[in-house]
Amino acid sequence: MRAIRKRMFPNSSGVKTLFVVLVLLFTAFPAFSQEAGGDFSFQGLSVFIDTLWLGNSDTDSAPSPIMSVWGVSVKFSTPVENWYFAPEIGFTSVEYFYRDGAAFPAEIEYADAVKTINVILSSPFLYRFTPAPDFIIHTGTGPAFSFKIPITTYGEGSAGDVGGYFIDKARFLHWEFSADFEWLFFDYLSFFVRARAIFPLYRIWDGESRPLYDGLMAGGGFGVRLRF
Repeated sequence: MRAIRKRMFPNSSGVKTLFVVLVLLFTAFPAFSQEAGGDFSFQGLSVFIDTLWLGNSDTDSAPSPIMSVWGVSVKFSTPVENWYFAPEIGFTSVEYFYRDGAAFPAEIEYADAVKTINVILSSPFLYRFTPAPDFIIHTGTGPAFSFKIPITTYGEGSAGDVGGYFIDKARFLHWEFSADFEWLFFDYLSFFVRARAIFPLYRIWDGESRPLYDGLMAGGGFGVRLRF
């Protein structure tokens, strides 16, 4: 039986780091836009649902989780023809437990699990192809961030250890590749499907002997875009 919930919002280190990154993103982009001559313009707002596989190589923990990610994105044109900037934020939930100095995915019945909100921030630049007037393809790449913020612990689960593990050695830093296919129904509304892969850059330097797919998020989804 699931252990009784221990406490809510037990650790704030992830929240602080997330706040710093958000401030940097939302201040750096306007500054860059001004330096580029102010040729960036708002193009639209999207809402999306993704299903992502989260790689886990450890055989003594939960299988690789399947996550439902709900989020929003905005799209800006750039001074370079057919290039766009499309930052987004998505939210999902994953449970972890701490063992031998590392955090691993847990199943909900684990007595010492820590429930986290996973905030996924992406800031890709997209290149647009237009095979037909009402059909658009985007390919993109750029840095991404994944913040695991502990919100609930069960049993003897340690929120501080789980949250600290992902902050340590910048285990929130990723790089994303994506592609989407967009159909225009009206001048102001379109539908899109997409695929994305978010690679854990921190595996290059964190010193753990896990394979590079451990921490990879990959999958796809769909959404609607309000065009302006």
